[in-house]
Amino acid sequence: MFKSVFLGSCFSLTLLTFNSFAQSSPETVEFAKKIPIADVHMHTYQQNPRSAAWWKEQMDVNGVKWGGAVGDYREDVQAELKDRFIPAIGQIAFFKVFFKDNTRGLIDPENPVFQDLYGRADKLFESGLVKGFGEFHTDNHTSGHPRIRRVIRTDNPAMRKFYAIAERYSGFVQIHAEFDKDFGKDILSLSADFPNVTTVLSHCLSANDANSLALLFSKRTNITCEMSATGEAINRILGLNKSPIAFNSSGPFKDWKKLIESYPDQVMLGTDPCCGADRGYSELISELRANLLPYFSPEIMEKLAYKNAVRIFKLKE
Repeated sequence: MFKSVFLGSCFSLTLLTFNSFAQSSPETVEFAKKIPIADVHMHTYQQNPRSAAWWKEQMDVNGVKWGGAVGDYREDVQAELKDRFIPAIGQIAFFKVFFKDNTRGLIDPENPVFQDLYGRADKLFESGLVKGFGEFHTDNHTSGHPRIRRVIRTDNPAMRKFYAIAERYSGFVQIHAEFDKDFGKDILSLSADFPNVTTVLSHCLSANDANSLALLFSKRTNITCEMSATGEAINRILGLNKSPIAFNSSGPFKDWKKLIESYPDQVMLGTDPCCGADRGYSELISELRANLLPYFSPEIMEKLAYKNAVRIFKLKE
């Protein structure tokens, strides 16, 4: 039978409300240790010293069958991983525009960097070498290094061109944003106007806000999210004094378990091995296997771990 993992009544009501009432079993614990994983927020930056062979080794050691879905595009990683790679493009160009032209450049489709990116992306999509764009930071005013923080409307002329390209190839756009009324309006508008594009919300919106995600999921099946940087491990690895967003060593928090069980086709896994966190890649994967996956039925666990990604990114099993 299922073993209780929720906090006892000796804790405060606040902690009980915040923490998990989830349950795992010996069977789901064992299943979670072996299930293949698709890491849909696996950075392999050009400036990162990690080689393509290193990434393949890390994936093999940790049972990660597929990885990627965030920029920048690396031909060497694609050559090493082949069909296991989820190639994306655009993040480095997005940063380049921001550092040169600030937020005004990020909404301008005539920006020369974007013009070049649109042309390259169209050719790469057509040849089957990329599957999507991102991650694009449209609102990270409280997340990430202060140097890269910004707020723009997600529904803007430049973004619409990215969506239009992805629409032609049934691709994806991964967006790092924080939820507010404007973002909700924008993402619902984009997902309606470009029905063949899957929007992937990085870090499930980087906030303890499962209810806002449920609202979006209920309205659009082509809006999804991935759960990188929502646990404890990444904060520990990077030495950040932050609370976990969606789960801890006691399992998923109540609202997040409800979200995933209510919309099991719209949530995926990721690690976000950015900015030094790649040194703890094994820990990031182990956390997902121990503290998140075992608290769901095998059917939902499979969707969360890899089946949603296989469907959305058209991966080979």
